[in-house]
Amino acid sequence: MLSQIIKSIVKRNEPATIAPLGTSSHTYRVWPHQIDYNLHLNNAKYLNVLEHARWVLFRENGWFKYLFAKRLNVVVASFEITFIRELNVFTQFEVRSRVLSWDEKYMYVEQRILVKGKLSGHIIVKIAGVRKGKRALTPEICEIVGVDYNQAQPQAALDNWAAMTQAKRQLGEESI
Repeated sequence: MLSQIIKSIVKRNEPATIAPLGTSSHTYRVWPHQIDYNLHLNNAKYLNVLEHARWVLFRENGWFKYLFAKRLNVVVASFEITFIRELNVFTQFEVRSRVLSWDEKYMYVEQRILVKGKLSGHIIVKIAGVRKGKRALTPEICEIVGVDYNQAQPQAALDNWAAMTQAKRQLGEESI
């Protein structure tokens, strides 16, 4: 990922190529060094590909430039991934990434993996803002990148995810 950081810093002043809430699309291929015993893309390698696609998203929508200027980092707080179809060796696939929504604490990025137009994987990534080790809330991030905080679209899937996360916390506290 060091190459993506360097590339993003070098290209930070280039104009955005998609709208701030637009969809970024990038094509990949499964190579032999990325496969597991079943000749499928290894689960850990999925995470590398998805991380790369998010760097591309934030470069293409112009957000990286603004976040970099304010020394604000966005970090993965959690993610939910569903594997629908395997990605076999040499398979070409597309990752479509977009900022789905946000709440006061987090932004949510949706990523879809497609092979020949068919959905092969779906990911929602919860992202937190951090500056100098302290939390940056979403209204500040929206202001920095030029997006209206009140423009967030409600998503039932995010509400369900939040409820599941809360249930996990309660279960974890009970077992201690």
